[in-house]
Amino acid sequence: MQLHRDVETIRTAGAELAVIGNGSPSFIAGFRDHTGYDGALYTDPSLAVYRAAELKRGAARTLDPRALGGTIRAFARGGKQGSVQGDAWQQGGALVITPGGDVVWHHVSGRPGDNARARDIVAALR
Repeated sequence: MQLHRDVETIRTAGAELAVIGNGSPSFIAGFRDHTGYDGALYTDPSLAVYRAAELKRGAARTLDPRALGGTIRAFARGGKQGSVQGDAWQQGGALVITPGGDVVWHHVSGRPGDNARARDIVAALR
């Protein structure tokens, strides 16, 4: 959701944003409706992409009490958690990958709310 708000900044920096979820392909339309995101969107229910990116997974990470503050702030700003679709224990991340396939920046989320910041992504694009 946060990166969606900054997609034009990312595009202006010469890159394209692609989102990879882990739910069923049938959830894609609902994700688009909920977020308004109209860019590249994929899903990998097998979690192979998540493992290849060395992203973290686990119940203790998802239920980490440090995530509560971010959840409250997001809720206060009008954000709301929809129903969980996909693997609830899988944490996300963000990668900046060159057209040649080199990973030049990698953020691994340790818990919910530990999201990559658009300004860090844009800085990696330079």
